Amino acid sequence: MGPRPGGQPETFRADHWRCRFLADGDRPVRHADVVAQLMGLMGSGLDFIKTEHLYTFDGVPGFSMGQGQ
Repeated sequence: MGPRPGGQPETFRADHWRCRFLADGDRPVRHADVVAQLMGLMGSGLDFIKTEHLYTFDGVPGFSMGQGQ
């Protein structure tokens, strides 16, 4: 029997999520800002498994926009 429309039941479970944090204003995000954010997550009991830094080049995003951006 092939896959059902809408996916398999096991695909509807997620044990991790992703977030995107952007700078507020013109000040660039520093590595210390990222570390502080991760420390806050850890202090709240949330785990993190991966980080990616989103860069711009001459004002042009070097990354794909997230859903809804």
